[in-house]
Amino acid sequence: MPGNLVDRDKDVIWHPYTQMKLAPPPLPIVKGESVYLVDEKGNKYIDAISNWWVTLHGHAHPYLAEKIYEQALTLEQVIFAGFTHEPAVRLAERLLQILPPGLSKIFYSDNGSTAVEVALKMAIQYWKNKEGQPRKKILALTNSYHGDTFGAMSVSERGPFTIAFHDYLFEVVFIDAPTLNEEPGGASGPTSNIQLPTSNLNDIACFIYEPLVQGAGGMKMYDAAALNALLKTCRLHNILCIADEVMTGFGRTGKLFASEYMEEKPDIVCMSKGLTGGMMAMGA
Repeated sequence: MPGNLVDRDKDVIWHPYTQMKLAPPPLPIVKGESVYLVDEKGNKYIDAISNWWVTLHGHAHPYLAEKIYEQALTLEQVIFAGFTHEPAVRLAERLLQILPPGLSKIFYSDNGSTAVEVALKMAIQYWKNKEGQPRKKILALTNSYHGDTFGAMSVSERGPFTIAFHDYLFEVVFIDAPTLNEEPGGASGPTSNIQLPTSNLNDIACFIYEPLVQGAGGMKMYDAAALNALLKTCRLHNILCIADEVMTGFGRTGKLFASEYMEEKPDIVCMSKGLTGGMMAMGA
Protein backbone atom coordinates (compact mmCIF):
# COMPACT_ATOMS: atom_id res chain seq x y z
CA MET A 1 0.00 0.00 0.00
CA PRO A 2 1.33 3.51 -0.82
CA GLY A 3 2.05 6.09 1.87
CA ASN A 4 3.31 5.80 5.42
CA LEU A 5 1.46 4.11 8.27
CA VAL A 6 -0.09 7.31 9.68
CA ASP A 7 -1.46 8.39 6.27
CA ARG A 8 -2.92 4.95 5.64
CA ASP A 9 -4.46 4.96 9.13
CA LYS A 10 -6.11 8.34 8.50
CA ASP A 11 -7.79 7.00 5.36
CA VAL A 12 -9.45 3.95 6.93
CA ILE A 13 -9.64 4.09 10.76
CA TRP A 14 -11.59 5.85 13.52
CA HIS A 15 -9.81 5.71 16.89
CA PRO A 16 -11.60 5.46 20.26
CA TYR A 17 -11.93 8.56 22.49
CA THR A 18 -10.54 10.67 19.67
CA GLN A 19 -11.87 13.77 17.92
CA MET A 20 -10.68 12.74 14.48
CA LYS A 21 -10.55 16.26 12.98
CA LEU A 22 -8.59 17.84 15.85
CA ALA A 23 -6.45 15.02 17.23
CA PRO A 24 -2.72 14.91 16.50
CA PRO A 25 -1.52 12.04 14.30
CA PRO A 26 -1.27 8.70 16.13
CA LEU A 27 2.14 7.24 16.94
CA PRO A 28 2.96 4.55 14.35
CA ILE A 29 4.07 1.61 16.53
CA VAL A 30 5.69 -1.38 14.86
CA LYS A 31 7.10 -3.34 17.81
CA GLY A 32 6.89 -3.86 21.55
CA GLU A 33 9.84 -4.75 23.78
CA SER A 34 9.19 -5.22 27.50
CA VAL A 35 8.25 -1.73 28.82
CA TYR A 36 8.90 -0.04 25.46
CA LEU A 37 6.89 0.68 22.34
CA VAL A 38 8.97 1.21 19.19
CA ASP A 39 7.80 3.35 16.27
CA GLU A 40 8.61 2.95 12.59
CA LYS A 41 11.64 5.26 12.92
CA GLY A 42 13.06 3.23 15.79
CA ASN A 43 12.13 5.71 18.55
CA LYS A 44 11.35 4.06 21.89
CA TYR A 45 8.53 5.15 24.23
CA ILE A 46 8.04 3.92 27.78
CA ASP A 47 4.51 2.51 27.99
CA ALA A 48 3.79 4.15 31.34
CA ILE A 49 0.02 3.53 31.14
CA SER A 50 0.53 -0.17 30.28
CA ASN A 51 -1.77 0.14 27.26
CA TRP A 52 -4.70 1.44 29.30
CA TRP A 53 -3.66 -0.78 32.25
CA VAL A 54 -3.82 -4.00 30.20
CA THR A 55 -0.18 -5.02 29.79
CA LEU A 56 1.11 -6.37 33.10
CA HIS A 57 4.11 -8.40 31.97
CA GLY A 58 5.59 -6.23 29.23
CA HIS A 59 5.09 -6.26 25.47
CA ALA A 60 5.76 -9.35 23.35
CA HIS A 61 6.50 -11.50 26.40
CA PRO A 62 8.14 -14.66 24.99
CA TYR A 63 6.54 -17.09 27.45
CA LEU A 64 3.03 -15.79 26.78
CA ALA A 65 3.62 -15.80 23.02
CA GLU A 66 4.89 -19.38 23.17
CA LYS A 67 1.83 -20.58 25.14
CA ILE A 68 -0.57 -18.86 22.73
CA TYR A 69 1.26 -20.51 19.81
CA GLU A 70 1.05 -23.95 21.45
CA GLN A 71 -2.66 -23.56 22.18
CA ALA A 72 -3.44 -22.30 18.65
CA LEU A 73 -1.93 -25.50 17.24
CA THR A 74 -4.11 -27.61 19.56
CA LEU A 75 -7.52 -25.90 19.74
CA GLU A 76 -8.17 -22.29 18.72
CA GLN A 77 -11.72 -22.10 20.17
CA VAL A 78 -14.93 -24.05 20.64
CA ILE A 79 -18.46 -22.89 21.40
CA PHE A 80 -18.89 -22.79 25.18
CA ALA A 81 -22.58 -23.69 25.33
CA GLY A 82 -22.67 -27.47 25.58
CA PHE A 83 -18.88 -27.83 25.33
CA THR A 84 -15.92 -27.36 27.65
CA HIS A 85 -12.15 -27.68 27.46
CA GLU A 86 -9.17 -28.07 29.75
CA PRO A 87 -7.74 -24.50 29.61
CA ALA A 88 -11.11 -22.97 30.56
CA VAL A 89 -11.60 -25.30 33.52
CA ARG A 90 -7.99 -24.96 34.69
CA LEU A 91 -8.11 -21.15 34.54
CA ALA A 92 -11.40 -21.06 36.49
CA GLU A 93 -9.94 -23.33 39.16
CA ARG A 94 -6.86 -21.12 39.48
CA LEU A 95 -8.81 -17.85 39.54
CA LEU A 96 -11.05 -19.09 42.33
CA GLN A 97 -7.95 -19.90 44.40
CA ILE A 98 -6.71 -16.29 44.27
CA LEU A 99 -9.97 -14.29 44.23
CA PRO A 100 -11.48 -12.90 47.46
CA PRO A 101 -13.15 -15.67 49.51
CA GLY A 102 -16.77 -16.64 48.98
CA LEU A 103 -16.75 -16.69 45.17
CA SER A 104 -17.43 -20.06 43.59
CA LYS A 105 -18.12 -19.80 39.84
CA ILE A 106 -16.50 -18.16 36.80
CA PHE A 107 -18.43 -16.82 33.78
CA TYR A 108 -16.25 -15.92 30.78
CA SER A 109 -16.87 -13.00 28.44
CA ASP A 110 -15.03 -10.81 25.94
CA ASN A 111 -13.75 -7.72 27.76
CA GLY A 112 -14.28 -5.39 30.69
CA SER A 113 -17.52 -3.87 29.43
CA THR A 114 -19.11 -7.26 28.82
CA ALA A 115 -17.89 -8.50 32.21
CA VAL A 116 -19.83 -5.58 33.73
CA GLU A 117 -22.87 -6.33 31.56
CA VAL A 118 -22.84 -9.96 32.73
CA ALA A 119 -22.52 -8.93 36.37
CA LEU A 120 -25.44 -6.48 36.16
CA LYS A 121 -27.61 -9.05 34.39
CA MET A 122 -26.74 -11.69 36.97
CA ALA A 123 -27.73 -9.37 39.81
CA ILE A 124 -31.02 -8.39 38.17
CA GLN A 125 -31.90 -11.98 37.28
CA TYR A 126 -30.97 -13.13 40.79
CA TRP A 127 -33.71 -10.99 42.28
CA LYS A 128 -36.23 -11.97 39.61
CA ASN A 129 -35.55 -15.65 40.23
CA LYS A 130 -35.46 -15.30 44.02
CA GLU A 131 -38.47 -13.11 44.71
CA GLY A 132 -40.44 -13.01 41.51
CA GLN A 133 -40.59 -9.26 42.09
CA PRO A 134 -37.64 -7.73 40.23
CA ARG A 135 -35.45 -5.11 41.83
CA LYS A 136 -35.09 -2.54 39.07
CA LYS A 137 -32.47 -0.02 40.19
CA ILE A 138 -28.67 -0.03 40.24
CA LEU A 139 -26.51 1.89 42.72
CA ALA A 140 -23.22 3.33 41.44
CA LEU A 141 -20.65 5.99 42.30
CA THR A 142 -20.28 9.42 40.74
CA ASN A 143 -17.09 9.74 38.63
CA SER A 144 -17.27 6.03 37.87
CA TYR A 145 -16.31 4.35 34.62
CA HIS A 146 -17.35 0.79 33.81
CA GLY A 147 -17.20 0.56 30.02
CA ASP A 148 -18.80 1.57 26.75
CA THR A 149 -21.59 -0.93 26.14
CA PHE A 150 -25.03 0.37 27.08
CA GLY A 151 -25.32 -1.22 30.51
CA ALA A 152 -21.76 -0.24 31.40
CA MET A 153 -22.38 3.31 30.16
CA SER A 154 -25.53 3.49 32.26
CA VAL A 155 -23.64 2.83 35.50
CA SER A 156 -20.81 5.21 34.54
CA GLU A 157 -20.51 8.97 34.94
CA ARG A 158 -22.48 10.76 32.22
CA GLY A 159 -20.27 13.05 30.14
CA PRO A 160 -19.20 14.20 26.66
CA PHE A 161 -18.44 10.69 25.44
CA THR A 162 -21.92 9.39 26.38
CA ILE A 163 -24.11 12.46 25.82
CA ALA A 164 -25.47 11.17 22.50
CA PHE A 165 -26.85 8.11 24.27
CA HIS A 166 -28.27 9.55 27.51
CA ASP A 167 -31.89 9.01 26.46
CA TYR A 168 -31.17 5.30 26.03
CA LEU A 169 -29.45 4.61 29.35
CA PHE A 170 -31.37 2.99 32.19
CA GLU A 171 -32.03 4.64 35.54
CA VAL A 172 -29.18 4.54 38.05
CA VAL A 173 -28.92 5.94 41.58
CA PHE A 174 -25.55 7.72 41.85
CA ILE A 175 -23.88 8.47 45.19
CA ASP A 176 -20.51 10.01 46.05
CA ALA A 177 -17.58 7.77 46.93
CA PRO A 178 -17.43 7.22 50.70
CA THR A 179 -14.91 9.22 52.74
CA LEU A 180 -13.49 9.36 56.26
CA ASN A 181 -14.59 12.27 58.43
CA GLU A 182 -12.15 13.92 60.81
CA GLU A 183 -13.87 14.16 64.18
CA PRO A 184 -13.04 16.46 67.15
CA GLY A 185 -10.01 15.30 69.11
CA GLY A 186 -8.25 13.93 66.07
CA ALA A 187 -10.21 10.70 65.88
CA SER A 188 -11.33 9.62 62.47
CA GLY A 189 -13.72 6.95 61.35
CA PRO A 190 -15.82 5.83 58.44
CA THR A 191 -18.77 8.05 57.91
CA SER A 192 -21.67 8.06 56.17
CA ASN A 193 -21.51 10.36 53.59
CA ILE A 194 -23.02 7.01 52.69
CA GLN A 195 -25.90 8.56 50.80
CA LEU A 196 -28.16 5.61 50.21
CA PRO A 197 -31.64 6.76 49.23
CA THR A 198 -33.92 6.81 52.23
CA SER A 199 -36.81 5.15 50.43
CA ASN A 200 -37.27 2.16 48.16
CA LEU A 201 -34.04 0.43 49.21
CA ASN A 202 -35.83 -2.81 48.41
CA ASP A 203 -35.85 -1.71 44.76
CA ILE A 204 -32.03 -1.65 44.49
CA ALA A 205 -30.68 -4.84 42.92
CA CYS A 206 -26.97 -4.16 43.29
CA PHE A 207 -24.17 -1.70 43.98
CA ILE A 208 -21.32 -1.57 41.45
CA TYR A 209 -18.05 0.13 42.32
CA GLU A 210 -14.39 0.44 41.39
CA PRO A 211 -12.70 -0.50 44.67
CA LEU A 212 -10.45 2.24 46.07
CA VAL A 213 -9.47 3.82 42.73
CA GLN A 214 -11.74 5.41 40.12
CA GLY A 215 -9.53 5.10 37.05
CA ALA A 216 -10.95 6.86 34.00
CA GLY A 217 -12.89 9.17 36.35
CA GLY A 218 -9.63 10.95 37.17
CA MET A 219 -7.58 8.48 39.26
CA LYS A 220 -9.68 9.42 42.29
CA MET A 221 -8.60 7.54 45.43
CA TYR A 222 -10.86 6.78 48.36
CA ASP A 223 -10.46 5.00 51.67
CA ALA A 224 -10.78 1.25 52.30
CA ALA A 225 -12.41 1.68 55.72
CA ALA A 226 -15.03 4.04 54.28
CA LEU A 227 -15.78 1.66 51.41
CA ASN A 228 -16.02 -1.22 53.88
CA ALA A 229 -18.63 0.75 55.84
CA LEU A 230 -20.62 1.35 52.65
CA LEU A 231 -20.45 -2.34 51.69
CA LYS A 232 -21.65 -3.26 55.18
CA THR A 233 -24.61 -0.89 54.78
CA CYS A 234 -25.45 -2.52 51.45
CA ARG A 235 -25.33 -5.94 53.13
CA LEU A 236 -27.85 -4.77 55.74
CA HIS A 237 -30.28 -4.02 52.91
CA ASN A 238 -29.52 -7.20 50.92
CA ILE A 239 -28.02 -5.19 48.05
CA LEU A 240 -25.66 -7.33 45.98
CA CYS A 241 -22.13 -5.87 45.69
CA ILE A 242 -20.25 -5.94 42.37
CA ALA A 243 -16.54 -5.06 42.47
CA ASP A 244 -15.32 -3.85 39.09
CA GLU A 245 -11.70 -4.97 39.37
CA VAL A 246 -11.04 -4.59 35.65
CA MET A 247 -8.52 -1.80 36.28
CA THR A 248 -7.58 -2.50 39.92
CA GLY A 249 -7.15 -6.28 39.70
CA PHE A 250 -3.96 -8.31 39.37
CA GLY A 251 -1.71 -6.25 41.59
CA ARG A 252 -2.52 -2.69 40.56
CA THR A 253 -3.09 -1.52 44.15
CA GLY A 254 -0.44 -3.66 45.84
CA LYS A 255 -2.60 -6.62 46.79
CA LEU A 256 -3.69 -9.02 44.07
CA PHE A 257 -7.20 -7.54 44.15
CA ALA A 258 -8.23 -4.20 45.66
CA SER A 259 -11.15 -5.97 47.37
CA GLU A 260 -8.64 -7.63 49.69
CA TYR A 261 -8.28 -4.32 51.55
CA MET A 262 -11.87 -4.56 52.81
CA GLU A 263 -13.34 -7.00 55.33
CA GLU A 264 -16.63 -7.01 53.43
CA LYS A 265 -16.20 -8.99 50.20
CA PRO A 266 -18.10 -8.56 46.92
CA ASP A 267 -20.72 -10.99 45.66
CA ILE A 268 -19.46 -10.62 42.09
CA VAL A 269 -16.06 -9.54 40.73
CA CYS A 270 -15.48 -8.25 37.17
CA MET A 271 -12.08 -8.93 35.60
CA SER A 272 -10.48 -8.24 32.23
CA LYS A 273 -7.44 -5.93 31.94
CA GLY A 274 -4.37 -7.85 33.02
CA LEU A 275 -6.13 -11.22 32.85
CA THR A 276 -4.24 -12.15 29.67
CA GLY A 277 -1.34 -9.73 29.98
CA GLY A 278 -2.78 -7.80 27.05
CA MET A 279 -2.15 -10.67 24.62
CA MET A 280 -5.85 -11.04 23.70
CA ALA A 281 -9.31 -9.82 24.64
CA MET A 282 -10.91 -11.62 27.57
CA GLY A 283 -13.21 -10.93 30.49
CA ALA A 284 -14.65 -12.87 33.42
